[in-house]
Amino acid sequence: IENGRFAKFKYFAHAMVNNTDLLMITKSGVLFVTRGTFGQLTCEWQYTYDEFTKEPFIVDGRRLRIEAKERVKSVFHAKEFGKIINFKTPEDAKWILSKLEEVRESQPKL
Repeated sequence: IENGRFAKFKYFAHAMVNNTDLLMITKSGVLFVTRGTFGQLTCEWQYTYDEFTKEPFIVDGRRLRIEAKERVKSVFHAKEFGKIINFKTPEDAKWILSKLEEVRESQPKL
């Protein structure tokens, strides 16, 4: 991905969202990766687990919702922010959610 920019990340699991996009779970966070026309992989967005504001959950059967802190800091407060990943099937969404829970449970508690 992006000429090895994420090589230091420890891979845990991934699931295809559609024919060109995938959600990759690493030991430190999630990456939303897109395959370009010529096969190059690009990270569209990423969150570390400490940026999550609540546990990820499924909406409407096959949409995984990840809520995280907004990166642009307002003078007054950090607004709620996040992403919804629309998987092909409810099974894909449930599987990736179970992998997210599994990797986060293995994290050292602060």
